[in-house]
Amino acid sequence: MNVLEELDEAGAVLLGRHFVYKSGKHGSGYINMDPLFPDVDLVGMLCAKLVEPFEGQFDTVASPATGGVVLAFASATETHGRRPAAVWADKHGDGFRFERAGFVNHLNGKRVLVVEDLLTTGSSVFKVCREAEKHGAEIIGVSVICNRGGVTAEQLRVSRLEALATVNFSAANPDVCELCGKRVPIIEDIGHGAEYKLAHPDYQGGYSKVL
Repeated sequence: MNVLEELDEAGAVLLGRHFVYKSGKHGSGYINMDPLFPDVDLVGMLCAKLVEPFEGQFDTVASPATGGVVLAFASATETHGRRPAAVWADKHGDGFRFERAGFVNHLNGKRVLVVEDLLTTGSSVFKVCREAEKHGAEIIGVSVICNRGGVTAEQLRVSRLEALATVNFSAANPDVCELCGKRVPIIEDIGHGAEYKLAHPDYQGGYSKVL
């Protein structure tokens, strides 16, 4: 299974446009995982790959909401033998909290695998790992579909990080962005283009949408 090809066919890989990343930098490529979620078979296959390196080593699958909710459930379902619990952390201010009824019971004293679709800065996964540890979880690792930001296990403060695919889009600060210099329209409905538009409504290249 070539994961990048599967993502491309699902319409999750976008190239040759002008995007604003979470870091604030700009680039011409983007991975948008939303189009793959309606494909139940593809999500199942990807989640089977997510849990495969950690089989038999975890009691609970955890993830950051909202996209991770599907991955947590599907990853637990695709686990062989005794199925683990599936929980997720909801966004709460600048962090995450496991606030659903009974969720912390599946963290305290449990071995936890954290899953995510896309790593860019790793901020969300890092916060979820720390929040799970606050509730007594042992994080045995992180498994992601795509590592886009070159994030490392050391940065996440976990012992192991697995990625089904790795991409490296070049990125530049807006003041030295060639796309800005050429006045290429910024995509506002994917990534952080809408936020950039609010802060820079007079950008001379204008804005466009792809969805």
